[in-house]
Amino acid sequence: MRRRVGCQSLTVLAATMSLVLASGSCGGGGSSNSFPPPTPVPATVAVSVSPTAVTLATQQMQTFTATVTGSTNTAVNWQVNQIAGGNATVGTITSAGIYTAPGSVPSPAMVTITAISQADTTKSANATATITNNLSVVVSPSSVALAPKTTQQFTATVTGNNILNNNTAVNWSVNGTPGGNSTAGTISATGFYTAPAVVPSPAMVTVTATSQADSTKSGTATVTVEHDNELPQSVPIKLGTTGGNSTDTSQSANKTFCCSGTLGSLVSRDGTEFILSNNHVLDRSGQGTTGQPISQPGLADANCDSGAVTTVAHLSEAAPLKTAPNNVDAALAQVVIGDVDAADSILDLAGVGQAAPPSKTLADPATVMAQNGTVSKSGSASGLTCSTINSVFTNVSVQYSTSCQGGTTFTVIFDNQVDINGANFSTSGDSGSLVVTADNARPLGLLFAGATNDTVANPISDVLNAFPDSSNPPNFPTIVGGADHAIVCPAATQSQFGILSRAQLREQKQNLPDSEVERASIAKSLHAADLLRDPAITGLAVSASGDDPRRAAIVVYTNAPEAHVPHLLDGVRTRVVYEQQTDVAQSARAAVGAIPTMSRRELLRGIAVKAQHADELMSNPAIIGVGVGASHDNPAESAVVVFIEQGKQAAVPAEIDSVRTRIQFTDRFRAFGWGKSAPKSCSRK
Repeated sequence: MRRRVGCQSLTVLAATMSLVLASGSCGGGGSSNSFPPPTPVPATVAVSVSPTAVTLATQQMQTFTATVTGSTNTAVNWQVNQIAGGNATVGTITSAGIYTAPGSVPSPAMVTITAISQADTTKSANATATITNNLSVVVSPSSVALAPKTTQQFTATVTGNNILNNNTAVNWSVNGTPGGNSTAGTISATGFYTAPAVVPSPAMVTVTATSQADSTKSGTATVTVEHDNELPQSVPIKLGTTGGNSTDTSQSANKTFCCSGTLGSLVSRDGTEFILSNNHVLDRSGQGTTGQPISQPGLADANCDSGAVTTVAHLSEAAPLKTAPNNVDAALAQVVIGDVDAADSILDLAGVGQAAPPSKTLADPATVMAQNGTVSKSGSASGLTCSTINSVFTNVSVQYSTSCQGGTTFTVIFDNQVDINGANFSTSGDSGSLVVTADNARPLGLLFAGATNDTVANPISDVLNAFPDSSNPPNFPTIVGGADHAIVCPAATQSQFGILSRAQLREQKQNLPDSEVERASIAKSLHAADLLRDPAITGLAVSASGDDPRRAAIVVYTNAPEAHVPHLLDGVRTRVVYEQQTDVAQSARAAVGAIPTMSRRELLRGIAVKAQHADELMSNPAIIGVGVGASHDNPAESAVVVFIEQGKQAAVPAEIDSVRTRIQFTDRFRAFGWGKSAPKSCSRK
């Protein structure tokens, strides 16, 4: 059994126990016990890395330092993205912590640098390195303005301290399309850009050079594709170009406003040559003074800077802007010798990018209209455009202003003008353009005003007759021109009345009120038997009238120009539609060979009726124009064309003196703010 050892103490028990624990012995000759010291706790290993975060260019080096505490072994092993020593994709790191970024930016661009303690591999620390590429691409020139179909060599410069494999090559694109396309322009592998044949919308395109070494790096340049008519020229200048009176400016608050139009063509009188344009372009709507400078480009295309234009002529004379028979908006400016092309080359008058003189032979606008001929013009704002004549012998009310910005507004009523179809034929800045036939470039008018869907021109014969030589009458100016030649239109707007398909007519019918459809349907039913006895009539339908789209019409299909169709049946208009082979449902029907055009006799009949009733019609303030055109309900017949101001109403009969009427709603015709370039402003210097 265990032997118990004991002793007696003179202290209390608690004190004795404390003493025994403290000393391990007691007096009186007893034995003693000893305890070993406690085992020390090992220190905790910790690792830190410095710096903790860096941004490096590709192939750039960075030394990381690892600090290990809690161990005498301070060595570490390095990793990049958990790869011992890293690799070429994420970068490499040496045993000394020297990190080298990869040759290209990894994905993701941030990599993790890890130092792992060799003393305790469970202990580590991280740092991050974000890899960027200091490579840059610069394209030169950075911006250019080019005419359609012209070219520009671009150069891409690739720079940087770490270009992978010294690859400075780039890939070229236009508006994001590799190599470009016909709409925005094309570009070769060497940066050779060719502008499109037609000005794109928007007119500014972006040329991009993308680094082959790093596709995230690119440089850009902008190309504004402008009609060559808008650009400055070296003398001798070609016409159909931007120009105007160099004093055509006005002030408003702290801004200067400037305006210009088109220098249309060259005329000669008694051996002296003049630029022909409008009064409101050269003579500032009657506010100019003889001798004032006429410049190219116009101020509106030179940021209102008179120092950036060239004087190419001086104002000589202007026809007054007044309401009178056969009045015109025209002026002459005597050319500075040698500053204007003596052959009267007009920009784009053979086709886009192909300057040519007009024919020296004049055209008759009425004949061109009756034959549905195509007309062209080359103007400052919209370049070369083509369309057809809407009406001739047109009386029209046109708004003017005495100042480029503000001023006094006044109205002139012109007689016997030429109205041209389409919203795309002209726009602000085209005033002064020479209008010619597309098939032989024969002059027929001087463009001077317009509305949203129409352009108005003075007959060219009236323009020339307005400037007799007062010192040597009856000499008049003549167009400086050459032989007849065709013009390649970028997009001719041909009239489509008379050849609409049955599906198109059904669609037009849907826009009519039910009451109109019912009225025409009843009339069609009552007269169908009589109409269909004519073998040339192949069918009947109800649709909208081409001469008044608000009203229903009885549609008469025919494949023969000789079909006789009355204008009205029980007060309902008739609409003659010539079917072509693609529209014929029955194989027995023959296709019409050609849409009939108006005869000279029919044209004269319409002109006579218009002349008799024009003043009466225009006494209605809602009616702002009356002319003679082809009926849209039967193109072989003439019609009195009545222009009604948009938003207003006027009662116009379906026919006047047995001549059809055609209704056209329009905004007001104007010269200022339409015919001039829209006023541009620049800060006063």
